[in-house]
Amino acid sequence: MKRRAPRTATTRHVTEINRTAILDVLREHGPLSRRDIQERTGLGSATIERLCSALIEEGSVELAGQVRSSVGRPSTLLRFASSARAIVAVDVTEYTARGRVVNLGGTTLYEESHTFDLDGRDAGAARINGLLHLVDRLTSPETGVTSPIVAVGITVPGIVHSGVVSKAVELDWQEVPLADIVSARCGLPIHIENDANATAYGEWTGGALANAQSAVALVLGARLSAGIINEGHLYRGHRSAAGEIGFLLTSSASFARYFTEQGDVESTLAAQVLPFAAREGLHGKRIGPAFRAMMACCRDGDGGAARARDEFFDSIALALVATSVVLSPQVIVLAGAFAQYSEESAEQLTKRLVGRIPWVPRIAVSELGFDAAITGVSALTIEHARSATYLA
Repeated sequence: MKRRAPRTATTRHVTEINRTAILDVLREHGPLSRRDIQERTGLGSATIERLCSALIEEGSVELAGQVRSSVGRPSTLLRFASSARAIVAVDVTEYTARGRVVNLGGTTLYEESHTFDLDGRDAGAARINGLLHLVDRLTSPETGVTSPIVAVGITVPGIVHSGVVSKAVELDWQEVPLADIVSARCGLPIHIENDANATAYGEWTGGALANAQSAVALVLGARLSAGIINEGHLYRGHRSAAGEIGFLLTSSASFARYFTEQGDVESTLAAQVLPFAAREGLHGKRIGPAFRAMMACCRDGDGGAARARDEFFDSIALALVATSVVLSPQVIVLAGAFAQYSEESAEQLTKRLVGRIPWVPRIAVSELGFDAAITGVSALTIEHARSATYLA
């Protein structure tokens, strides 16, 4: 049998690698002189000069003044041009889409929200149309942002795999090829992310999970889900379904039925809190708002609500036992509908875990709150955009 010839790097591949090395060292350590870049990358002076000139011309690198040494002429400093390009980030929830234009350094340049028109219409289609309208606005000159938009990131409640959104009960979406839909509209690279993953990444890059190598963001919304940081990386699992802890089973009785829209844990939680939502005129199966209604009743001294609260946190704690034993996270941050009652929720869950599992993670309160998901998807989209810039 004829053996395949080994693959070798082409000149283009080497150039791409060297470009990436220069941009990485400038982003992490800049501003730097060309000599500094040479010392940190090991590249030859001619290569540094050629690639830096090209990067300055295309706008990926910019001049940052001069520095004088003890001898010789002053050296020109270079830095990564984080303001030269921007991305759009959008957080989609049941009633609104909130968007930002963010430069590659993470600075928000513009922000706008759009409320979905759901009256008498196909709610799922109305949300897609509303999202597209917002993307149109954010990528238009009307924002006043002059930096070219190089990518769009969108976070949604639901399982996301290869740009397709499924089990997004809150949005009435099932198997929606959202990345293709948005890309066809704006012609840009699209990154779609589950909201729990985005929340975990946001808290990890600049919130309650900062510096944790292993962590979980527990998000209570219409459903219950978790975003997982494992060994310093966002963990999505097979078909990007990791963290769907609402589908854990609660007992052997669970084998007598099947679960489609809601998992067993979610169904149990809904049964515990939805009666209190009905008192407030809230309808549907959204667990988060019902949880807040129940907790408000507890604060008013309602004994029935207190019993429901205890059962609710029992159910959440059982899900966290499974999560903690399998993943052994350092920290679990409570996000979403937990926010208003986060301190009490952390206390309720911690006391249920102590003495029941080998290692009890610290239960933390979200530091980013409402901004966690959009901050996370911004950071993820920036990483994708930087990679595309580096390998251009």
